Amino acid sequence: MSDSLRDQLMKAGLTDEQSVRKTRSQKRKKRRQGESDTEQEAASQAAAQREADRRARDRTLNRHQQEAREQEAREKAARALVVDNEVAHDGDERFQFEHNSRIRPINVSTAQRKALATGQLAIARTRGRYRLIPGTLVERLRADAPFLLAWTAEDKPAEEESDDYPDHPVPDDLMW
Repeated sequence: MSDSLRDQLMKAGLTDEQSVRKTRSQKRKKRRQGESDTEQEAASQAAAQREADRRARDRTLNRHQQEAREQEAREKAARALVVDNEVAHDGDERFQFEHNSRIRPINVSTAQRKALATGQLAIARTRGRYRLIPGTLVERLRADAPFLLAWTAEDKPAEEESDDYPDHPVPDDLMW
């Protein structure tokens, strides 16, 4: 089986030396004139297409990786922003809010409770702690890392209009 296909065809009597020479000379002439075999041309086109597909795939992958790195950098900056702008909250009143379908408490002062109710303060969770942050940071956190926000004044459940007790409205500072 070490014989080439040409030699095998010649031994089998399917071709002769003259036709082999003629085929070789035709190939040589085509190469000199710049013409290539259709098979070779198809193979080079297929190789070029594979290369173009690979480059497009690599560009897409690189773009996704770059976007992931940028998002990670924004999230890291948002966490640092929360920690740097934390408002101290060692008050004696207990403010309760809902986060992840659970009621969570945080101790705040009376002024901080009012600021939370009006939206001047918000609550963010980072590094395993709930932190009071200025309300001015809420929009930036919503854009960069919304998962850090634990509670804002907009998160309060919508008050349902009920005519059951029109003379007795529910106070905003009701403790539950």
